[in-house]
Amino acid sequence: EGLLSTSYYISNGLENLSFVASDASSWEEEDSGEVFDLHPQCNAVAWSLVDNQSAWCTQEHGLLRWNTSSGDIESVRLPVMSDAPGFGRFPQMFLAFGGENSTVDVELGHVAVSNRLQGLPLNDTNLTVSVKGVIPYAYGNDTAIFLQNDGVYTSLPGFEQLTDLEAVVLGLIHLEDAEKLSLADDDERSLLLLSGGIFAGDDSNAAVANLTAWFDEQSTIDDVFLGVRAVKVDAARQAAESSGLLSAMFLVFGTFTIAAGVLLVLTIIMLLADVRRSELAIARALGLRSSDARAFFVQEGLVLSVIAGGLGSLLGLGLAWVISVGFSSIFASVGAQSFRFDWTLDSFLSGWIWGSLLAIGLLWATAFWNAQLNIVKALRGGRLVLSKGVPWGVLLIQIIGLGGLVLCLGGLFVIGTSSGLSYAAYVLSGVFTLLTFVPLLTWQLPVWLSSRPRWARWSRHGPRNTLGALGSSWLVWTLLLGPIDPIRSSMKADELTFIVLGLLQVFSGVMVLTSIAPLAVKRITKSKIITRKFGVVGPVSLAHPLAHPVRTAVVMGMFSITMFSVVVLSGYTAQFDTYSSSFVEDAEGEFELLLTSSRSRPIELDSDPSLWGIEHEAMTNIDAVGRIHRAPVHLEDASGERMPYLLRGFDEGFSSHGGLPLYAWDEGLGETEKEAWNSIEEFEDLVFLDASFGLESTTDGATIVPLQFSIGDSISLIDFSNPKNTRTVRVGGFLQQSSYIFSPGVWMNGEIVEEQFGGEVTRMYVSVSDSAQPFNESASSDSVSAQGKSEQVREAALELDSVLAQSLAEQSVSVQTVSEEVMVIQSLVLAILSLFQGYLALGLIVGVAGIAVVTVRNVSERRTTIGMLRAIGFRQSHVLAIFIIEVSWIAALGMLNGLLIGYGFHLVLYKAIWEAEGAAFVFPWASTLMLFISGWFIALVATYGPTKRASKIPPSAALRNM
Repeated sequence: EGLLSTSYYISNGLENLSFVASDASSWEEEDSGEVFDLHPQCNAVAWSLVDNQSAWCTQEHGLLRWNTSSGDIESVRLPVMSDAPGFGRFPQMFLAFGGENSTVDVELGHVAVSNRLQGLPLNDTNLTVSVKGVIPYAYGNDTAIFLQNDGVYTSLPGFEQLTDLEAVVLGLIHLEDAEKLSLADDDERSLLLLSGGIFAGDDSNAAVANLTAWFDEQSTIDDVFLGVRAVKVDAARQAAESSGLLSAMFLVFGTFTIAAGVLLVLTIIMLLADVRRSELAIARALGLRSSDARAFFVQEGLVLSVIAGGLGSLLGLGLAWVISVGFSSIFASVGAQSFRFDWTLDSFLSGWIWGSLLAIGLLWATAFWNAQLNIVKALRGGRLVLSKGVPWGVLLIQIIGLGGLVLCLGGLFVIGTSSGLSYAAYVLSGVFTLLTFVPLLTWQLPVWLSSRPRWARWSRHGPRNTLGALGSSWLVWTLLLGPIDPIRSSMKADELTFIVLGLLQVFSGVMVLTSIAPLAVKRITKSKIITRKFGVVGPVSLAHPLAHPVRTAVVMGMFSITMFSVVVLSGYTAQFDTYSSSFVEDAEGEFELLLTSSRSRPIELDSDPSLWGIEHEAMTNIDAVGRIHRAPVHLEDASGERMPYLLRGFDEGFSSHGGLPLYAWDEGLGETEKEAWNSIEEFEDLVFLDASFGLESTTDGATIVPLQFSIGDSISLIDFSNPKNTRTVRVGGFLQQSSYIFSPGVWMNGEIVEEQFGGEVTRMYVSVSDSAQPFNESASSDSVSAQGKSEQVREAALELDSVLAQSLAEQSVSVQTVSEEVMVIQSLVLAILSLFQGYLALGLIVGVAGIAVVTVRNVSERRTTIGMLRAIGFRQSHVLAIFIIEVSWIAALGMLNGLLIGYGFHLVLYKAIWEAEGAAFVFPWASTLMLFISGWFIALVATYGPTKRASKIPPSAALRNM
């Protein structure tokens, strides 16, 4: 008997059974000579003695087996389909009723059985009945539900009216149990019984018509199991999400360029404030208040900010068009020809408005500082001198640091350590702690003890010492202590955290360069060796940058941020290139070509290529073929959890040629990968798994697949079509980490997959010999990437790909060169990262513009100083050298800071991401140093014009303002 059909067979007896199909229209009447008493429930139509103790007979509802000695019923067999009078032909079923007016109710976890089963020993209500649902069973779930026996339902009050369904009903159960057995959703029913009201009368046609109309109104396509998908809308939505991800990546990396632009704006604002310092002092002396001065600065820059924001948005659209052209050429290599540049008025206005607001906000913030000045000193041209005590700004910063510390610790207490923000909160808590207590030791304590001679010098240099100590301690906390901090190692950092850390580390490096580094350089430039060779050019060239530490720090910060972002992305690109270079080897092993097809139309090619019927000399380059059978199965772990997956069976040709690269395997299987594959092919209870069963997502730490296994664990393989067809195997090893993308599945002996699980050949791996040469010279005209093998082998594989693709197209067999398929993905990612590098390298233009503006301003405001230097004996070459050293000090040292901090940040990223993946540490020193030298050269070229004019200032310029 099948699920919904019955087939009949006739045998010649119970010994030496042989069956012949029959339509059961007639049965041979043969007296067996057996004499025994039939069971009272037998209808005497047919019977047969099984042995001396048991016999079969037909009964009203099916077949019955009983013990001929005791008369006890041993088994009852019921037909799959039965006729219910007045209802039709139905399969055997359990019924469950519900509703407010239902008089039939069974407790949850209980069953009331049919009268047809009363011959079985079910009178004991303490017995438990095991029930399996047909629909779950068909989907591979043969788990039984155990129900408590309540007896025969026809003998229970309220169940008498169900006698008409006796022929098809096995029993009554609770609705929740029925939903589990039928895989039904909550409140999903297969039958509604309507009674009472207008249905109680003889004429219920009107009620039926009204009910039909109501159902027509409520019915949807879901009720007939149809689904409608807006394919184009979904595709457009997915494209929008993909472009949103690219935009998010540009925004993340562009944050550093935005920061460099902010520093450029600050530089221009400070230069303008210095230019008008004496004018502002005169206005203040005439009665202008500080609030009026702040309004003056803001209103003056308001118009320029709005105009500059609009121009910046237009330039941004042009840059976006250039980037879209780059993306179009990149994606065209993978067949995407419809990459189109698009923009909206909202995005244009958004960039304009936000850019203007950012500039205005900077103007408003710096106006508080620029409006505060000493009128007398400003009129005399003196510099701002800090008071001998502790400025109120330092106390305010300490209060902010203490508040930030409390906020971060409170956030850690609320969100815990599992959130992506917990890493940032923990690191910032240390930053705010240092911000609160370091000034206490380096500034406030020396000021309080300044009356003592030993502390007077520390008090005088309190600001410089505080900046240096803060910068150094922040670098130690964020960079050096990161890899060894146990609390940080248990947390996961997100993209926002990396941005904050990057900006903080660059800022810390600039603080060190503008405070501690000048002291070391000053000592070096004053040494006898330097002064004997270069004279006083070195100390004089650094005098002006050291006299304006804020301006110098801002310009250094522009170069540092840009260099940092480019170095980090270059390092990430090089690391990914190194890591992904093994993808080709992991995906192909010793096989260069992959033939694929579907289970509905499997590959029907022999293991011997000479029998394929392809007459081409390129076929002689084939030295191995591996056939892979595929079958869908359920995987079940020791706890009973299941998941559907692919079972792949390989033959001897695949294993003897080395199979696919392994990440780890049981050492008992062999010392080499080839020995391990041969062991798996010989043993029938061992399997290899792809890497998805042992990997976790780098974003949230979640497993890639629901089940996780280790070497030595047991797995139950359950046939999709027959859950009783199972096999228990043991994990022998794992394929390389890229296997879950290119070769997913559970790999085992191919004969078992084919014979036990009905596997079909859907893959064939083809290997080209190591000495293969292309026969067609035109096929090797274009250079190919060797990727671990010789170019001749790759060219021969491409030629064989073309031959097989043409010959096997009629058999619906697809031919792929594995290395090309993998390299498409690799090259696509690398091209996108390279485009990002070019985008970030544009930030150097911002730094060069900043240093050019500063240099022009320095030349104009230092004409008198330069004239005096010329008057006391400095030659034009000396003046030119002074400005070259000054520009080099700011630009080169700023880029060097970004390079070193970027290298440290790249090392942290390697420890956090790549080391666990088994990748070797690499850093692109050649390209990074080339970028450093190029940036330095561009800065010198951009400032050569004003520095050349400065060297030509005559000594008389010093006397014009005397």
